[in-house]
Amino acid sequence: MNPFMSYRPVSGESFCGREAQLEALVQAARAGRPAAVAGRIGRGVSSMALQTVSRLRAAGLEPVLVDLSDLADEGDLDGRLPSAPGPGATGLHLVVDDADRLTAGGPAPAARAALEEVAGGPGLLLFGHDREALGRLAGGPDLLELELAPLTLAAWLPHALERFLETEVWVANEHVERVYELVGGHPRYLQEASRELWDLAAAGRRVEAPMVQEAVDRVAAREARAWRELWGRLGTSPLRGGIPRGLGSRNRLECPARGRLAPSPGTPGGDVGRPLGG
Repeated sequence: MNPFMSYRPVSGESFCGREAQLEALVQAARAGRPAAVAGRIGRGVSSMALQTVSRLRAAGLEPVLVDLSDLADEGDLDGRLPSAPGPGATGLHLVVDDADRLTAGGPAPAARAALEEVAGGPGLLLFGHDREALGRLAGGPDLLELELAPLTLAAWLPHALERFLETEVWVANEHVERVYELVGGHPRYLQEASRELWDLAAAGRRVEAPMVQEAVDRVAAREARAWRELWGRLGTSPLRGGIPRGLGSRNRLECPARGRLAPSPGTPGGDVGRPLGG
């Protein structure tokens, strides 16, 4: 089975890098410090949330993952939260993915109060794409703020080679490195392009240099098409108003080997889909 994930969060052996940041989150949780982890779309924010839950459990803490990716509005929050701990009980550590959705309509003090009540105070670890929104929601002078950068080659190369070797599929080191160069260390596109190469090699084809560029181009085209279709399906849905926040100047989608995605006619956040020429 192809070990590289397609359009879904990864954790465990499929997760790569971020060791220093994971350790910082564990230490913050132990110290009762709130934390906010931000990253551009596709940088692995949801994967980081999942891996944080695993690390906190391994450290003997009690994390609870709250996924707000499909949250309709702030009023929908109560049904997603676990019960608040009773008097004298140890507070939970809430790991909240897509937490910045709570601030789509501006400051959300009620949402923050609800989160803190369940977490028993400062046990909040918030993940999302809008760093400023997460900071407003988590707050506090001792807030730990982390931003997810592209993966380093030193982290990705051994990780990817091990995935190929353990499945007995051979792709030359130089091609794995070339994928990294073309996508700039972008976690989602590293997974997607490596998945393409694995499929080719597993089918018995010898992976050559031009095939690497072709694989990355297919990923870029697929990503652009998916966002155009998503934007069209949203139509006049209220959720459409939240999409440009992830496409703004601070959080714009990145396109492999093409730079960023440019603005699309009629969309307030820019062109959801048309890659700029490299």
